[in-house]
Amino acid sequence: MYLKKLEILGFKSFAQKTEVHFHKGLTAIVGPNGCGKTNIVDAIRWCLGEQKSSTLRSDKMENVIFNGTATRKPMGMSETSLTIENNKGILPTEYSEVTISRRIFRSGESEYLLNKNLCRLKDITNLFMDTGIGSNAYSVIELKMVETILNNKAEERRTMFEEAAGVNKYKLRRRLTLKKLDEVKSDLTRVNDIVSEVEKKVSSLERQAKKADKYNKISTTLRELEIDLCEREFALYNTRKDELKLKEGQFFSQKVQLESELARLDDTIKEVKEELYTVETQLAAKRNEITSQTEKIYSVQRSISVAEERKKSLNINIDKYSLEKEELAVQLEITLEQIEEYKEKIEETTAALLAKQNERETLSLQVEEQKTTLEEKRVALKNYSETLLDKFKEITTKENDLANVEAALKRTNESLNKTDIKIKTLTDTIAKLVGFIGELSEDKIDVEQKLTEADSFFTRKQKEKDELEQKLSSFRAKEAEAKTVIHALKDKIGFLQNLINNLEGFSKGAKELIANPDWKTKDKNILANIGNANDKFRFAVEAALKNNLNNILVETIDDVKKGIEYLNTYDYGKASFYVFGFSESEKNSILDKIEKFFLTRKSKRLEKEKSFLGWAETFVETEERWKPFFQKLLVNTAVVDSLENAFALSKDFPLFNYATLNGDFVHNSGVIEAGSAPKLDDTLFGRKQLLENFKKEIPQRDAKLIEIKQTIEQLENEIGSINLKTLSENGKILLNDLRNVEKQIEKFEFEQSKAYDESEKSHQEMQSLVAYATKLEEEIESLSEVLRGEIEEKRKADEALHSLESDFSNCEADFSRLTTEQNQADLAIERMSGEKRNLENALQRSQESVGAIRKSIEKREDDVASANEELQSLQIVLGEKNDELFELNEVHGLLKSEEIAIDGQFKVIRSNISNLEQQQKNIRNEREATVNAIHQADISLKEFDFKIENLQQHIQEKYSLRLALKTFDDLDSFDFITRQEEVTSFNQQIKNLGMINPLAYSEYEEEKERLDFLTKQRTDLLDSERDLIKTIEEINITAQQLFMETFEKIREHFIRIFRGLFNPGDEADLKLEEAVDPLEAKIEIIAKPKGKRPTSIELLSGGEKTLTAIALLFAIYLVKPSPFCILDEIDAPLDDANVDRFTRILKDFSENTQFIVVTHNKRTMEACDTLYGVTMQEEGVSKLVSVRFDEELNVA
Repeated sequence: MYLKKLEILGFKSFAQKTEVHFHKGLTAIVGPNGCGKTNIVDAIRWCLGEQKSSTLRSDKMENVIFNGTATRKPMGMSETSLTIENNKGILPTEYSEVTISRRIFRSGESEYLLNKNLCRLKDITNLFMDTGIGSNAYSVIELKMVETILNNKAEERRTMFEEAAGVNKYKLRRRLTLKKLDEVKSDLTRVNDIVSEVEKKVSSLERQAKKADKYNKISTTLRELEIDLCEREFALYNTRKDELKLKEGQFFSQKVQLESELARLDDTIKEVKEELYTVETQLAAKRNEITSQTEKIYSVQRSISVAEERKKSLNINIDKYSLEKEELAVQLEITLEQIEEYKEKIEETTAALLAKQNERETLSLQVEEQKTTLEEKRVALKNYSETLLDKFKEITTKENDLANVEAALKRTNESLNKTDIKIKTLTDTIAKLVGFIGELSEDKIDVEQKLTEADSFFTRKQKEKDELEQKLSSFRAKEAEAKTVIHALKDKIGFLQNLINNLEGFSKGAKELIANPDWKTKDKNILANIGNANDKFRFAVEAALKNNLNNILVETIDDVKKGIEYLNTYDYGKASFYVFGFSESEKNSILDKIEKFFLTRKSKRLEKEKSFLGWAETFVETEERWKPFFQKLLVNTAVVDSLENAFALSKDFPLFNYATLNGDFVHNSGVIEAGSAPKLDDTLFGRKQLLENFKKEIPQRDAKLIEIKQTIEQLENEIGSINLKTLSENGKILLNDLRNVEKQIEKFEFEQSKAYDESEKSHQEMQSLVAYATKLEEEIESLSEVLRGEIEEKRKADEALHSLESDFSNCEADFSRLTTEQNQADLAIERMSGEKRNLENALQRSQESVGAIRKSIEKREDDVASANEELQSLQIVLGEKNDELFELNEVHGLLKSEEIAIDGQFKVIRSNISNLEQQQKNIRNEREATVNAIHQADISLKEFDFKIENLQQHIQEKYSLRLALKTFDDLDSFDFITRQEEVTSFNQQIKNLGMINPLAYSEYEEEKERLDFLTKQRTDLLDSERDLIKTIEEINITAQQLFMETFEKIREHFIRIFRGLFNPGDEADLKLEEAVDPLEAKIEIIAKPKGKRPTSIELLSGGEKTLTAIALLFAIYLVKPSPFCILDEIDAPLDDANVDRFTRILKDFSENTQFIVVTHNKRTMEACDTLYGVTMQEEGVSKLVSVRFDEELNVA
């Protein structure tokens, strides 16, 4: 199998339709950088299904479409077709030639075609799976992939090994099986949750049924005890209430007396407080005078203190200023002496600096002269060295040429020996293959006949199983539908039963009378419960009877009176009654007869109307004794099909009432009741009959469900008896046998053809090798003679170069010595200049300090004089302030004596007020206690009222009774606490029982059946889970075995090829990560060429990495060769010698594999059989030119 043809249209730079015809052997694609060579590789990769746009060097997939140039418009689509010759049957298809096409449009849409038929990407991927071909397989290798192969990304490296081992299909099967296992586990989780819920529900329903009987017994006992307790508490509360009312009157009398005494005390306290206010005003005035006098004294004292502190401060400053003046005088004298010293040092430094500058100028002249001489000698030495180097390069080139020719001669002689051995081996192989092919052809015919019979039988069983599964699916849908209907009916029955039991929809008065056992009558029914109607007319009849559905049917007027008395007694509202023996007097007047006559005539006309469906009374289903009652209520009421027709008929026949099928009602009085249609379950009329109908329907539905379940079980057994898996496995075994036989035949035929071709090629190769060896021997002799003359000339040139180097070294030493002396002189000049600058700066600072010191001395003299003047002024002020302070203290003493006298009078009056207020407080406290007692009595009365009301409401709501006031002799001695504990205990027992469900048993049976079904489903899922886990284990074992066998073979070939590319003693190996699943373990590559010991393969050179990757790649090819291989510039890092090794190994493998090489290397081009050149004659558009060397050779 090999690549036959590539067709490109609008892909990247190939704007025009381009066809590339590939041939066996080596094909090279060459051209300058940027011409579009790699676009051919990208086109092949893209056509094989590549999905990563980054791999195709694009941001997005649409970028592969030709984008136009300055002279060409962009194209709207790109198409690439790859034709593969499937002559060995490697691809699993019956076609000998397979064409794969891929298209993409700018809209983002894409298509895949297989032999011009639309297909899926998955179809193409499956076609090439485990063949070594594909967008990510080892059939396409780029230079950057060398790093990928050798880097530490275990997943990318592993992909190549798995492709070679053929485990991808097992990994795919395992992934699909794992997905199915996850689905089964998910289903199992859901079923377990449902089973758990249903089990809880079944257990709950069983407990509820047992609780019902216990609840009834406890409720009866509780009712007797609780009513007796409430009656006793009712009597007790009323007694206590009367006692509290008597006490409350006594408290009111006491409150009036206390309030009178409080009024008298208030008047007395008011008079005394007015006297206190007068004295308090005098005291406040006197205290204000004292405060003013005190503030004046404080002010004078503060002034005296400030003057004393200022006096002390001035004396301290005078002493300080005198001391500073003396210190400044000493500092001035020292500074004048420093100025004289600085001037002397500056004169000395200036003289030394001038002498050193003269010395430096002399050295500079000597350095320039020596530098010129040194540069001349350096130029002469450089020129002679370059001449000698050129001579050395010529000798090296000649030596390399001689070594290459000798190596080529050695390889040629080795090839001659190998070719002779190969010819003999091929002759023996051809004879064996002819016999093998004959035997296998007979086996193929036998297997084909068995496979045809197995396929026919499998198809019949498959069709039969599909039909049964369709029926099973249909009956399961019916089963689910039947269960849903049954559940809905049971829900409706429970709902209707609840409505009937609770008399929902009826008036309060009607409910109370029906529920009251003391109101006795022979028949106690409600109109809504004694009749029924067909579902079609139910809404119409109910609309006509709406105002009468609450009517209670009784025997006599006495029953009515008793009912009315009960309703009035307990304030339960009103109720409607119908008395059997009570009826209106018959209307027999002339007017009545005339009216009846006209109504009869109009009714006959009404019956002829299309919308008229019948008289309402005729649609009522009831006992014979109730029919007159319904006739009276529904007289002159017609049923029509719609509200619109009712409106129309009411105009033509206004004396009649009209009810519609949707429950609307038009009364002859003009009243209209209309709106949305009611629901069937919300109706009052015929509710009991509707419940009975639903109950009768349940057994019919259950019987039908049982029949469906039996049919489902029968179908499941029939489906289970058809084991398609076994039939399929048998067919697969036969198909696998047939393919194995066909592959063996193809393999032997191919090997036979290959052996013939190789034998003829080997004879031709031997003739060429003999001629080439003779030519190489002559070339070696010629190169050896030229090389000896060149070596002698180089020896003489080496002696002359040594003399020039010695003279240059002496001159360079003199120049270095002079340069050092010049640098030392520069440093000395710079140091002296710095010292001079520092001395001049110090002199300037000292001169400036003299002026500043003199100014400071003058300022301190002025400060001392000013301080003495201020001291004299302060002494005068202090004398005046002391006299003023004495006078103020005398006045302050007189005012204080007057204040003490007034304050004594104020305290006596305040003490009297305090005593009066204490009396007032005591009386108020006593009054407050009386008010609180009254309030507490009032609260207690309200509490008793509230308790009495709660008792009545509790008994009314719980037992529908009203409490009556009774007399109990043992009320005081009765143990209310013990009785309440008994009631609480019974209530707690009822509460502990929880909700009581009277329908628990029927619900239990239904849920138990559902639980059994779910349990069976769970068992099936568990069996499926075990089967899937077993399948995954089998897949893992098979895949691991295949992978390990392939890995060991690749390892052996890698070591051998690596040593062939480098040296026989070099170290190379492949290792799997230990203690890890082989299918997940990391693959480590060890490569240590030429005695190196790198710690990581990353430390190898680019060429060594490339050769290592090539060794690994071809080791894989030896185990599972890919029909073709595309190499994109992987020879770029290799030198000439390694390129020769690379091309030699390509030649060896080209017998079984077609190679397409993108290269810039001339040696690689020379080794190729076909050469394609890619150019860009038009900017941005690639064009292809091809050359076949064998054709050129034939022409020559």
